[in-house]
Amino acid sequence: MFSSSEKFEIKTSEATLCIDKKGNLKIVQNTGQIIQINTPLNTLWKIVLKNSLNNKEYTFSPNNNFTIEIKNNVCRLIAKNFNIENKSIPFKAEFTISAKDDAFCFSGSLDCNSEEWMLKELYYPNINGIKFNNNNPGVYWPLGLGQYFEDPLDFGSRDLTYPSGGSAAMAWFSINSTNAGVYIGIHDTLQETKALHLEYDKSLKVFNAQIKAPVYDDEYPVPETMIKIYNGKWHTAARFYRSWYDNHFKIVDPPGWVKEDAGWLLAILKQQNMEVMWPYKDIDKLCDIAEQFNLSTIGLFGWAVGGHDRYYPNYPPDNLMGGREELEKAIDRAHKRGIKIIIYANGKIMDTSTDFYKYNGFETILIQENGQPRIHYYIKHKNSTPVIFAQACTGSEVWRRTMYELGYQAASLGADGILYDQVGGVGAELCFSKNHDHRTGSSDVGNRLRMITEARQKTREVNPDFIVMTEGTNDVILRGIDYHHGVGVGTAISWVGIKGFPELFRYTFPELIITQRNQPPMITRTDANFATLFGLRHEIESRYPGDVEYLLHETLPTPESYSNVSSPPDIEKINFVSPADARHYFYSLIEFEKQNSEFLRTGKFIDEDGIEIDGNDILAKGFVNNNKIGVVVWNQHLTEKRNFLVSVPGYHLIKAGEPQKPDVEANSPLDANSLRILIFEKN
Repeated sequence: MFSSSEKFEIKTSEATLCIDKKGNLKIVQNTGQIIQINTPLNTLWKIVLKNSLNNKEYTFSPNNNFTIEIKNNVCRLIAKNFNIENKSIPFKAEFTISAKDDAFCFSGSLDCNSEEWMLKELYYPNINGIKFNNNNPGVYWPLGLGQYFEDPLDFGSRDLTYPSGGSAAMAWFSINSTNAGVYIGIHDTLQETKALHLEYDKSLKVFNAQIKAPVYDDEYPVPETMIKIYNGKWHTAARFYRSWYDNHFKIVDPPGWVKEDAGWLLAILKQQNMEVMWPYKDIDKLCDIAEQFNLSTIGLFGWAVGGHDRYYPNYPPDNLMGGREELEKAIDRAHKRGIKIIIYANGKIMDTSTDFYKYNGFETILIQENGQPRIHYYIKHKNSTPVIFAQACTGSEVWRRTMYELGYQAASLGADGILYDQVGGVGAELCFSKNHDHRTGSSDVGNRLRMITEARQKTREVNPDFIVMTEGTNDVILRGIDYHHGVGVGTAISWVGIKGFPELFRYTFPELIITQRNQPPMITRTDANFATLFGLRHEIESRYPGDVEYLLHETLPTPESYSNVSSPPDIEKINFVSPADARHYFYSLIEFEKQNSEFLRTGKFIDEDGIEIDGNDILAKGFVNNNKIGVVVWNQHLTEKRNFLVSVPGYHLIKAGEPQKPDVEANSPLDANSLRILIFEKN
């Protein structure tokens, strides 16, 4: 039964945590007591054990079956008595609560001394009853580049899996009122897979949070989950997570050309239905188009014999498009024009129709818990049979070697980098293969980082400025990826109907170099302005014949232009302005970014931190470089001018400019859907 001989209390600079004799854990903010947390200890964790003899799972909660030991300001919750049908299981769980880094730290250890039993999952900590007494707080949620929910009722109940660009790209979230918040973050130095859960109970007006860890082992050192009560805006929480991150990890430093890059023209040369749109000799035409948009990087997708999304991971140059020699010559001609070339490969899937799958699939595929491979497909064209893919696991040495070889091939072709698609965006699924370099039942997240890091090192032996890219991002692969192809929430104004909050990831990791996601063969003024404001690099895509006609001949598309395409681009958006007008603004915007590169290329994104902003329809973001801050101001109204005021305490205004207007009056009304940069210098 639960027992405790004394009350436990620890403090941080902003809050007090106590465990009373009734078995309740309480956290109260010191000043004003705006934030209060009230969690019964008998709901603090849940453990799922699996029996290897009958393959059944059994769930254990603490109830009152644990003891408390208090020593040196550390509280240990110890549970030893685990029984099934009066049979004792040799399993011990110990959970510790302490103060660390001015936050409350929840950690522990699990140990099962039996071949019959295995620890499958741990739910800990379960922090219930998070209450704000002043108003309805907002939630800062790490889906993709980020989400913000102003109303808890809109948030409801949500789950994310870390790490994944398509799910939790960071292992923390924050609940914030006007000027105080609760930070909940997983400080796991192994950065292994975790599930984040948060829900709002509208009847009680409280939040309940939970961290789930898949284990599939007989012992488990429980990584630290930190709960921090703080004063200030959500930026305080972001800085706290980043401080921990910097104590353990280092982000890559990409070559100078990546830092100065404006974005890219993504071109699929040959589609999944084997239709060739850009033979190798026409890479020259792609260079012409890139220059018209003021872009200096081209991504070659669908460049190999199978086209795009077929025959992976077989990527030999295609004789029908001109052969290897013609591809090398075309890349060389692009270089002479100052244009970089990125070669595509997929780092996570293989075509099940290939000999590679036939002879290497057993060693390379991701195996699910039921013993089956993870299978999926992409339907690109309405009249073409879908290609069936099996998910690969980077825990396979054979798969990693295959990816290394593709990197070498890209470097030998003369390319400036390779993109391993899906490595950053695809979720951290568990793999149960016994043939891979990971524990059975774990994800391949660590092996992904190992693969891209080694590929980066090996290819740089050929070309010191060669880069490794991927689609999507998360804070694990930041340690190995030079440049990120944007995908998911926050990389566009709206992603599958979800409005993002890219400030969350960009402020936490301002070093991130990532493109926006823009699938049409042009870019609207609004989408281009969005990317500039947040320091995202730009993108134009050519995927289908209708895109080719637009780019080569300025032919405005109709529904018939994409009649055979399963997911066509937004035709109304493409036709909103003339091709010439769209190019003209985009070109001038990139010139504006180049003129202010000390902020928009090599400056540090600081969001609105330390900046005062006033104005209807006005959004402004700051970039700091040494003793100067550049604040980009966007009038989001599409038809009307707007007045605004921007100031930076401790700084004075020295200059203001706009695209095609390098010197303007700083406080004059800003035209509809227009940008202006205000440059401040420290006093």
